[in-house]
Amino acid sequence: MTHAYSEMYLEDAMRTLGEAVDFALCDQGLNPAELTAILSNALEMKQFERGMPRVVCGMAGDELARDIIAHAGLAPVECRETYPFDRSPQYWAGWVLAYAQWMCNLGFNELLEVAPLDWIIGSYHPLHEASEDKFAQIIIEKWNNAQADKKGLKAARKAAGLTQKQLAAQSGVKLRAIQLYEQNQLDLRRASVSSALALAKSLSCEIEDLIWQPVALDTTRRLFRL
Repeated sequence: MTHAYSEMYLEDAMRTLGEAVDFALCDQGLNPAELTAILSNALEMKQFERGMPRVVCGMAGDELARDIIAHAGLAPVECRETYPFDRSPQYWAGWVLAYAQWMCNLGFNELLEVAPLDWIIGSYHPLHEASEDKFAQIIIEKWNNAQADKKGLKAARKAAGLTQKQLAAQSGVKLRAIQLYEQNQLDLRRASVSSALALAKSLSCEIEDLIWQPVALDTTRRLFRL
């Protein structure tokens, strides 16, 4: 998977977002639901996920938070002079969120839709003792599960009100193949053009609407110091 920015900047990015979330919740006094909504719509977070250097590693986390807060129409409080050595659950939430986003290349708004900040902070015990990969796998599994009911062959079939047997009869595609496509055990992208066209025609949609694969992570072990 191609990432938005080099791994050499990843730890800086994680630290920046950790400080930003900690500042917004602990200093600014926003609650997790408020900050989730703000981050989901913030221009700076779009820039962050695209790897813009100024946002990823060119500013301190509290500076990033103050920019986001100001652009949300609020008056940001002053930056703190120092950060405590012990990192808070709020800091950890931003830290692992940045890692998960870098790993999967989904937007922050997409990740926060299935894993809002209150859920992430609530996962601090015991996940903060696990690797960042463990958290990334959990959050991506949540996203994949949420998308499975909205995208792909199964979702299109249900929207059309057809059973698997009915779709097989109408399209001429074997029932077993349809079952395997829906279970992601066969890749519909590798199906014959005639089969893909037949399914799309039977479901009154485009082939692109049927082709959805879960996000898979490269879980090469990385070590970071929180």
